[in-house]
Amino acid sequence: MQIEDNKEIRRQVRDYVVTSFYVADADALADSASLIKTGIIDSTGVLEMVAFLESTFGVRVDDEEMLPENLDSIARVAAFVCRKKACVESAVLEETDDLPIDDLGIGDGRHVPEVAELDDLHAR
Repeated sequence: MQIEDNKEIRRQVRDYVVTSFYVADADALADSASLIKTGIIDSTGVLEMVAFLESTFGVRVDDEEMLPENLDSIARVAAFVCRKKACVESAVLEETDDLPIDDLGIGDGRHVPEVAELDDLHAR
């Protein structure tokens, strides 16, 4: 995950927090400020944040991941999403790298036919 991705995630999370919860001075809210200690979110707000993260970024937040280390500030939320997205992206890459894909649907996907073999099939 690149730095630009983290910045964009921070921006989206900040926009969500500012529009969904009461923030007295949005410009003064530091990315590192505790959302819980400042009273911006409570336990219900954490659940709303999780729903936002899952629907917006396509990550799954397990119960054991609902910790202040992951969700208590804009910066922590962005870092958490970056970690989760990196895991999701690497899992997808691993799945797609398992076997070569036979685009023509010939064989079991382990063998990519050569031109001569395809000509043979068309001649039949």
